[in-house]
Amino acid sequence: MSWVTWIGIEGEDSENEEVRAVYDQARDPRTKAVPDLVRLTGRTPEVARLLHELSIAVYRHARGFSLREKEIVALLASSYVGCVH
Repeated sequence: MSWVTWIGIEGEDSENEEVRAVYDQARDPRTKAVPDLVRLTGRTPEVARLLHELSIAVYRHARGFSLREKEIVALLASSYVGCVH
């Protein structure tokens, strides 16, 4: 099943240099994919950048869970809210 948004998003080929820079910064080095949250907020690059930085900070520095447990929590939360992965 492909990911279909119900709001307009900036494409990865956007003419807006700021959007492309945020997408490139957030892009997963392994998969080359831009996170959905960054894509959904890409029309406001400052917001997209800040949200991405916040999620990275929480993910890397949250205490009390192992990396594996964080992945499980993320998967369960995504499934609960209906994200397709």
